[in-house]
Amino acid sequence: MAVAWKNKRYMTISVVIPFYNESISIKKTLLCLDGQELQPDEVIFVNSGSTDNTVEIIDTHISNMNKNNYQIIYCGEMSPSSSINKGIDSASSDLIAYVDCGLDIPSNWLKESLSVMKNGDCDIVSIQINTKGETLVDQSFISQTYGINSLTTCLPGSIIKKDVIEKLGRFITKSRASYDVDFINKIVKNNYKRRVNKSTTLKYFGINYSNNFFAASKKVYSYSLNAWNAEGDFKPYIYLTLFIISVTLIIFNLGFYLLFSYIFLRGYLAPYMKSKNIPLFQCPLLTLTIPLAGFIIDISRLAGYIKSYSINGK
Repeated sequence: MAVAWKNKRYMTISVVIPFYNESISIKKTLLCLDGQELQPDEVIFVNSGSTDNTVEIIDTHISNMNKNNYQIIYCGEMSPSSSINKGIDSASSDLIAYVDCGLDIPSNWLKESLSVMKNGDCDIVSIQINTKGETLVDQSFISQTYGINSLTTCLPGSIIKKDVIEKLGRFITKSRASYDVDFINKIVKNNYKRRVNKSTTLKYFGINYSNNFFAASKKVYSYSLNAWNAEGDFKPYIYLTLFIISVTLIIFNLGFYLLFSYIFLRGYLAPYMKSKNIPLFQCPLLTLTIPLAGFIIDISRLAGYIKSYSINGK
């Protein structure tokens, strides 16, 4: 549905959703889209090489619900950032609304975000995601990343003017992560206006981050491989610097102080500062798993940064 813009013309909206083996959550995603108070002009599902029955579920929904403005484009196996770019290339609207599968999207998402964009005269409107964690392991990693029961402004769920995306050169390709950091830093650098729609909050269906330590380590590692290419992402430099400092302290027999400081700062202080509430008294095991999650994140990130640096020369 095209919406009036500044009483002069109408702006159209294309929703772009990349997917890869999302058969568990795709039905919920479809229902969220069907229930939008402001219906988009088109919805583009980008198949990134799914091997399950996600495509069949979407096709059946399109047929049964007569969703002529829904379409699937097949791009072969590729990264999320490249898939989003493919969806943008196929979009015919003035505005791109990008969102991921696996997220509970409120019915006022498009309506409220468009209102913020119009009233704020801005180029991108983002929304916040509420992270809680479902299991002990999931809560541990959430506390070390986004924070338990915290609201974090994120790129998924954003509505962006298509011409702005084109001027910025789209998202960096072949990336599972960091493309959001890169894109937002380019928004800031080029003085485009970004606002936050605080009336709409995303949350996950089920697991927020990971259900086991091994899968979380693989996720962090793979997400770290493209950080060197992200404009304004200084984490690789920080991690390598801290690694060198740590090795130096160990050489000078200061390993005990290093270990104590690390457990206190990374294990407990950082997650407490990020989280609104950590239910330690309800689940004392979190006192053990939270610092373990932080250690796994740091080791996996460092390994990913070193690996990508050695392969690409940064």
